[in-house]
Amino acid sequence: MESRARSHLLQKRLSLTAQYLMGRILTYGLCLLFAALLAACEPSSPNAPESSQTPGSPVKTISSPVEIGSMKALGQYYDSIGFNLSKNPDILYDVPRLQITHIPKNWKQETSIPLKQSVFFRTMIIMALEVNEEILKERCRLINLETEQQMTENDRKWLASVMKKYRVSKRKGPYTPAEMAELHIRIDIIPASLTVVQAAIESAWGSSRFAREGNALFGQWTVKGRGIKARKSDAWLAAFDSPRASVAAYCLNLNTHPSYSIFRVARAAMRRECRPLNGLELAQHLEKYSAKGVEYTSLVENMIIRHGLEVADRAQLSEGPEIAVQLLDSPAAYSDTTS
Repeated sequence: MESRARSHLLQKRLSLTAQYLMGRILTYGLCLLFAALLAACEPSSPNAPESSQTPGSPVKTISSPVEIGSMKALGQYYDSIGFNLSKNPDILYDVPRLQITHIPKNWKQETSIPLKQSVFFRTMIIMALEVNEEILKERCRLINLETEQQMTENDRKWLASVMKKYRVSKRKGPYTPAEMAELHIRIDIIPASLTVVQAAIESAWGSSRFAREGNALFGQWTVKGRGIKARKSDAWLAAFDSPRASVAAYCLNLNTHPSYSIFRVARAAMRRECRPLNGLELAQHLEKYSAKGVEYTSLVENMIIRHGLEVADRAQLSEGPEIAVQLLDSPAAYSDTTS
């Protein structure tokens, strides 16, 4: 009886594996076909139905950075280059590439809530799209590897590095179908609406001490003695060299931590159905991000709706170039100049 039960279990597992692989093949083929049809009438987007084509092209950073002394001045600079969604809605499909140096200490001095929200949202959309672009390049390379007959040595080294990065396996291969499937689920973008809203909540629109002292936008904890210590507890929050590095760490956290496995499964389901990723829909699976649980996810959902940020999930970066923006800290520089 025990032998028969084991045989039945093995047959069942083989059947499920075959069904999974067949589903992946069919889904991949349909997504490629759908993406090809869309390409004829729409520009490519990191949030479009899946394609194996590597996105983006090399961009060069302007050598002389633009120096900006206040949040108000940054808003005026955005307006001067057409990055104003209310006056220029089409900029959503041509978001400028800006390299933001850090979160300035003087941002806390800004008292205009509408200005603070407007500048913060635009700043975060840029960084969310840039980090998503890098993730999508990894995802496209993984898809290409899955279709190749034989991997090169560089391919194997790269695969081992992302297996470790996304906390699937520390081995150097070969990898099981289950490990490859898990990696495929983990390497994917985070809808920009989620990134923008969670950063706003966790950093108080970039005004929190952690944001100003360590570019920490998402309240990510770290081990004792590293990062920035909380004043009223023994907690330590991770610090980063740049706001963009904080965004990248946040995305990696959602893509790897066990607490967000349901989030990743829901996102993968959208991919299988060839649907654009929807931040509002995925927000409900982030209840473990905060001790507030469902109350927190409701806050995220309400902010996305109230500020009309669903459009951020469809935003696209411009071809370039990338402009270096040097934000100044001193109160004396807190002026309206954009020189």
